[in-house]
Amino acid sequence: MKTPRYQVFTIIFLLFLLSCNEPEQRIARSVGATGEILVVSQNDLQWDGQIGDSVRAFFGQDQYGLPQSEPIFKLSEIKIDKLSEMFKKHRNLFVIEINPKLSEAQVETRSDLWAKPQRVVKISAPNAESWAEAFAKNKEGFLLLYNQTERERLLNIFRPTAKADLMEEVYKTFQMKMLIPEGFYVAKQLPGFMWLRKETNDMSQGFILYQRPYRDTADFSLNKFVKVRDSLLFQYVPGPSDGSFMTTDKEFVKPKLVKTTHFVTDYATEVRGMWNVTGDFMAGPYLSYTFVNPASQQLVTAEGYIYYPNKDKRDQLRQLEALLHSIAFN
Repeated sequence: MKTPRYQVFTIIFLLFLLSCNEPEQRIARSVGATGEILVVSQNDLQWDGQIGDSVRAFFGQDQYGLPQSEPIFKLSEIKIDKLSEMFKKHRNLFVIEINPKLSEAQVETRSDLWAKPQRVVKISAPNAESWAEAFAKNKEGFLLLYNQTERERLLNIFRPTAKADLMEEVYKTFQMKMLIPEGFYVAKQLPGFMWLRKETNDMSQGFILYQRPYRDTADFSLNKFVKVRDSLLFQYVPGPSDGSFMTTDKEFVKPKLVKTTHFVTDYATEVRGMWNVTGDFMAGPYLSYTFVNPASQQLVTAEGYIYYPNKDKRDQLRQLEALLHSIAFN
């Protein structure tokens, strides 16, 4: 007995739908503590010697702008023969290889190799000296890549809790998009100025956003930044006691300005430092970016700050850094 043609067509069509709906092979979610790099070496001599010293000195240097010593990245180490499937899922991997058969050093970087988000960096070289030279030449770029992966992970966590109403207020005021997660609220809003806060029992986090007409490159100077910042903080960001107000610390941890082409605009200035409260005993770190908004041609400063007394603050500041890097324009 022959199968009717319309039944054959129906069977083929159903098989087509089933094949289209088969789940794609999903890459594993990366693991690892915030701000951690897993270094993969071949032997103890590499980690305990010249190579390990150069890696620790760079990635383990203190993060500027914090009141206590905290490294930019925490480093853990494992031998290559112990690199199991579990360790391959680490978010940030840095692989050391000495291969005498090589004629010169080779640098490789891969994203999402065994997990997502993930950054894998590998330097192979014929000897320790050429390895160290390759590392010194490329280390700033490695740091940018690892920071990018850290921000990607944090933004993936924050996106499901985005507060659309606050984001709309930011857009209406500054003509830019910025991810604002739950817990934040508007503490002060004026034309061209917003102060957003998130308060818990033991920690305060906040954003201070403001804009002004852009005149010339002098507006990007550190002196101008501090002058404008202190003026606005005096007016709009009071402290907890009468007459107190937030200001820029200029003695304990002086503000440090760095020019960058790796923000959401082609050019911006990054400032790290400490804030304190005149008339009260409060202080903490802040991170700001100043840039020209291509949508409005206004000079915008977007800052995140933290108050977390007697606790480490690097990871919390990194959260605000990720949110600042979510800024985008139409």
